[in-house]
Amino acid sequence: MSESLKEKLKSPTITTPLLVIFVVLFMQASKLAFARVNSDTNLFLAIGVIQLVVLALPCMVYYLIKGRRLDSPMLIVPKNGPQLLFLIFAALFFISGMLLLKYFYFVYGGQVASLVNFYQDFSGTTEGSGNLEIILSLIIIPAFCEELFFRGIVFSEYRRYGTANAIIISAVCFAMLHFSVENMAIYLFSGLLFGFVTAVTRSIIPSIALHLLSNTLSIYASDAFLRVTVIKNGAFFIGFVLAVLTALTLIFLLSRVESICIGYAERPPIEEIPPKSIKNAAKVFFSPTFILLTVIFIIFSLLT
Repeated sequence: MSESLKEKLKSPTITTPLLVIFVVLFMQASKLAFARVNSDTNLFLAIGVIQLVVLALPCMVYYLIKGRRLDSPMLIVPKNGPQLLFLIFAALFFISGMLLLKYFYFVYGGQVASLVNFYQDFSGTTEGSGNLEIILSLIIIPAFCEELFFRGIVFSEYRRYGTANAIIISAVCFAMLHFSVENMAIYLFSGLLFGFVTAVTRSIIPSIALHLLSNTLSIYASDAFLRVTVIKNGAFFIGFVLAVLTALTLIFLLSRVESICIGYAERPPIEEIPPKSIKNAAKVFFSPTFILLTVIFIIFSLLT
């Protein structure tokens, strides 16, 4: 095997989708295992452990195989301060945008996923469960594990092919892992925002914070609130208000991005600036392993 072929096979466009495929198959297998557990099993504890094993552990193994340090380019350590105002605007945009998406689902009769979690079928009822179990297994552990995997690994690996490509591909993989075609728009919106925040702050810490907010709202802020509000105030009025709020928060968010980018220009980072995404789009989205991942996603989506 020639050296050039070996380098191509080691390329993130080949290895990263393979890692995602491994996780997809492992999670599907774990879901089948959950369907056969006895009634004495603590499902919330099991869900937490499975997510640590299936998502966090492969990240470490992948980087060890690649021979890289775990702090770079995984973007674990924030390098440019907390950028608190940017994160606040991102959270407000996320809340208003998510409500607007769910508004359209409600108006047009779609079914919205109640939990941003692969194991929602097994955790749909929380009766008799303590708040600590729910918070750990459905809020904290998924937020940390999924961001470590999708933004820490997938985003970071694809970043060398352009920031836009990295944001999109990590969001698509994030949406695929939840195997819900009907709710694809919700997962894509979340994944795109998480990736965008990671790109701007150059750290996965802010995206973890947003993911924690997302999971908390999914569990404790019922969609019934939106439904009752629409029924009482009228669909057009609520849709108009949500659209205006989403637009305003997006403007505020982008204004902070501008100031952050100006700061980067005045104090350039040590790392190299990623190339333009358009030049690498075909390499990213039409690699054999990413096509295989897409086929696997379609097959599992049709079977479930």
